[in-house]
Amino acid sequence: MATLQSSLPPSFESVRCCADYHPSVWGDYFLSYNSSITPTKLASLKPIMDELKVEIIQMFTNTIDSLQIMELIDTIQRLGVSYHFEKEINEALCLLFKITNDDNDLYTVALRFRLLRQQRYYIPSDVFNKFLDEKGDFKECFSSSAKALLSLYEAANLAMPAEEILEKGINFSKTHLMQMKDELEPHFALMVSNSIEIPLFKRTDRIKTRNYISIYEQDANFNEVLLEFAKMDFIYLQAMHQEEARKLSMWWKNLGLSKRLPFSRDRLIECYFWVLSVYFEPCYSRARFMMTKCITQMSILDDLYDVYGTLEELHLLTNAIQRWETEGVGKLPEYMQHCFLSILETFKDMEVELAPEQNSFRLQYLKDELKRVAKAYLQEAIWANKSYVPKLEEHFSATLITAGYSFLTCASYIGMEEVIPRDVFDWVTSFPEIIKASCIIGRLMNDVVSYEREQKINDVASAVQCYVMEHECSKEEACMKLLKMSNDAWKIINKELVTLSKLPLSLIWPIINLARFNEFIYLGKDLYTNSDHIMKETISAVLIEPIQISKLKD
Repeated sequence: MATLQSSLPPSFESVRCCADYHPSVWGDYFLSYNSSITPTKLASLKPIMDELKVEIIQMFTNTIDSLQIMELIDTIQRLGVSYHFEKEINEALCLLFKITNDDNDLYTVALRFRLLRQQRYYIPSDVFNKFLDEKGDFKECFSSSAKALLSLYEAANLAMPAEEILEKGINFSKTHLMQMKDELEPHFALMVSNSIEIPLFKRTDRIKTRNYISIYEQDANFNEVLLEFAKMDFIYLQAMHQEEARKLSMWWKNLGLSKRLPFSRDRLIECYFWVLSVYFEPCYSRARFMMTKCITQMSILDDLYDVYGTLEELHLLTNAIQRWETEGVGKLPEYMQHCFLSILETFKDMEVELAPEQNSFRLQYLKDELKRVAKAYLQEAIWANKSYVPKLEEHFSATLITAGYSFLTCASYIGMEEVIPRDVFDWVTSFPEIIKASCIIGRLMNDVVSYEREQKINDVASAVQCYVMEHECSKEEACMKLLKMSNDAWKIINKELVTLSKLPLSLIWPIINLARFNEFIYLGKDLYTNSDHIMKETISAVLIEPIQISKLKD
């Protein structure tokens, strides 16, 4: 890309907004990082893992008791190694689904319900009717078993719309778990705290896995084979992810946008971590590279429209994105040329890479989505410029698009090696219910934690402000209502997971995983924008901090 110099006069620069984002907390860290995971250590893992994997497969064949099978599946999933045992898990769940459920144990019924629902089997919520009293409430006799309560709580968070019994299950289990938390064993108390903060089904895989490995080894009844296999798998993946972070850091440094566009958030590693939440498995390595590049470009565009560009400039940029060609790029301010040309270059590189597989058509869908996002960004900028506060429905007409989940879903599919026909991309870009629900979650959780900061930089009115204005209520009430809308959107996702049976799970999980990342990234505040504490510590735990195992050669 040609080197351009800013020609804007200082007086013009001084009137621009400044969000005062902190610099990258990572810089060139991964370019010079010397991993403790040496090639020798990695080479020593494979034969041991192969042996352990055979032992785990034998656990499936040797276990007859249905509860033990369910607990085995649950542990494997929590430890993040279920992708090694998809065949065994699917066969076991298929049998469990066919078995008549006449169990009267709340823990067992709830565990079966959750395992089957999250694997797209429709289990009606009335399986919990047997645990209700004559008033329709959960019987108090179930309030003393923390294990059963946690199982109910996790299961109830897979509720679909209008499943009142599961709403009662959440309230009942959460209330009693909070009351007994201080009396629980430390490792189980931590499981409860983690689940109350973010329920298991709404948690991102890598964070969940890293936390559960530490919890599981404190359990007096842990299975050594499962634990060692999970640790080795985590080490293997960590080495792969470190190398990917290094290569992406080199790409980002060579691109030079963090220096040329200092007004934007420099969050390359955070973007990569975002993508790790979408898919972490080895087979998605190329997809992670491509999706990370897409997210970093979108993040810069977001800041350019939200913070730095003047309305006149943003019209020019939006028109340039719609044309998608280098001709006339000189009409853009030079800082915008950097941004626009880097987008074209990145997309062209991906198109060239996909062409031999005859998958370059995927890029056209991604381009169209970016064009749609750019138009919505411009609409937000127009509203902000006029200090216009729309009603929530009108607000959503732009802000659900700028939440970006149609674009991000397309971006997640771009580098996948699966055969993905055009009609799947047609479906994604038609804004189906599951993607709309993901957008609602992302938009509302973002606005609830960010509206005060964004007001200071004259950003577009948040959903909080729109709700307050429309309903003449307090900000606190507005936040409560919006978070309920976000929770209701999760019920739509849960329903769509089961009903979208014609789509393979490999294409559904990226959508759900993007929604899950919102639960982490907007935990109390915007952890992407403010990535120097909780986000940094979490990334370190997943990407850097070593896990100790006993069977590893130096």
